Formats: sequence, structure tokens, C-alpha cells
Amino acid sequence: MFSFISKGQSDLEAKFSEANSDMSLRNMYHRIVWNMQPTNEYLFDQTRGEVKYIIEENGYEVIAKPKVIGTFNLDDKTFLWSDKNPSINVKLTDKIDSFRKTLPKQYQKNKFKADTDFIKNLLSLFSFYIDANAYDNQRQNNAIIYYALSEVRIFKDGKEIKLINPKNHTIPIQAQQHIELIKKFHKEKFEINKQYNEDKINSDQAFEKIKNVHLKYWLNEDSYFFPALSWPCDFDENSILEWKEFKIDDNRLFVMYTTDLGWTTESYAYEIDSDANGDKIIINEF
Repeated sequence: MFSFISKGQSDLEAKFSEANSDMSLRNMYHRIVWNMQPTNEYLFDQTRGEVKYIIEENGYEVIAKPKVIGTFNLDDKTFLWSDKNPSINVKLTDKIDSFRKTLPKQYQKNKFKADTDFIKNLLSLFSFYIDANAYDNQRQNNAIIYYALSEVRIFKDGKEIKLINPKNHTIPIQAQQHIELIKKFHKEKFEINKQYNEDKINSDQAFEKIKNVHLKYWLNEDSYFFPALSWPCDFDENSILEWKEFKIDDNRLFVMYTTDLGWTTESYAYEIDSDANGDKIIINEF
């Protein structure tokens, strides 16, 4: 998808940033469409070259074709490229060599010291490089296996209901009005949590206030979505790294934000009713 002008570390960081921005949208698309998340039951079948996810909440069975970038050893904190690991099926590693050659020399070694943040960035970059649908990782004993998802098929009651070919399926929206509205929503929630954390209001007052703020912006008034009190808050504007507004192919509209939680980054999205007027526009969250 891109070529590297320089193989220096600063260029690599820039490419990480670009890839993370794009891949966060791709992963969010799959969270929206089939509830992709770390808690899903899964089976990694190297012989068949597939990862099977069981989504009990939706009654889905999702089968994806993975491309394995490598494994991280939790004991010695080293990363081993998949095509240098004899335990990984070569059919899952065919994109690795060309990608590795684009990296700085210290990362072209068969194995190198790293941490999980760096490997997550590397996985994101690899996934972007091969135009993958999304990426994932799974713990297996004392190692973590990192892989991109290419073709994804969704089944329900044994019948295939959707084929998702690898690409970015989100459509960016340049307008900012919905992002600005969500920022107002977050600011009001943040202030209530801050007041409660500073003992300026009690829990009953805080829950009543935050419920009222919630209902001011949520068109869907199902109590399932009522917010809890939390501190620190993942919607603190100072911790938010990026905002995006996008649509997906069935014309559903979303506002997504990526926040720094301190130990990791995470993306969240609100679904917006595009026909709603005023502030009351949110109908779902992911």
C-alpha cells in the first residue's frame, strides 16, 4: 500500500501512526458488524489456514483467513518472525519476507527484543501493508501470536450470511458537527465524574446527574446504555488521541474516538441517527 522513503526510526514511527489511524477504523468496522472482541471464543486451525470465532451473543460463527506476522515470547521478551518459526504453517507466512525488508535493519533479524506495544504497532503496520480487514492476537501458553485477518466469512445457523473481502470498509466523513456534539457530551460527563471524585456530590446525586446528561444526548433511552461513574475517565479530552466520523456501506453513521488509557490505547464508537435533529442523536455504542 505504501513505500518507505527512509528506513530510519523516525520514519517507522510515522508509519506506525498512519497505520494505527487506518487500522483502528478497520477493526472498529468488524466490532460493529460481528462483535469482534478479545473475549470471543476462538479456534486457530493452522492446517486449514483459518481462525474460527464463536459469537454467542449474535449466534454467529466467523471464519477468517489469517496471515501470521510472528510470536512474542513472554518469558524472554523476544519477537520471532513467523516465517522463521518452524511451528507455523508456511501458508500463513507468505507476506512476511517482503514486509520485513521495508523495516530498519535491527528488525530484520529472525528474532529481536521488543515489548508488546511495539509488536502491536508492527502488526498494525503489517496489516496496513497487506490491506487486511483487521488484526488480532491471542495468548497461547507463554507466547502471544499476532496475525492479520484477510478474508472474513460470517455464518448463522450453518449458512453463510456475509463475505467481507480485505480492505477498509469505512467511508470517512469530513464534517465535524457530530464530533463536536460528542465532545460536549463527554465534557458534561467528565465534570460530573470529577465532582464525584472530589466528594463535591454524593453517589445518588452523581448518578442522577449523569443519567440526565446521558438522556440529553441519547435518542435510544434503553437503560442498558446508562453510564457508570468512573475515574479516571476514558472520555477525558486530554487523553483522547484522535477523533473520526465515518459511515459504513449500509449508510450507518458513527463517531469514533481513540483514547490513551495509560497502559494501552483503545477505540470506541457511537452510532448516530443521521435523521435525528438537535442534541439527542446517539443510538448505540461499541
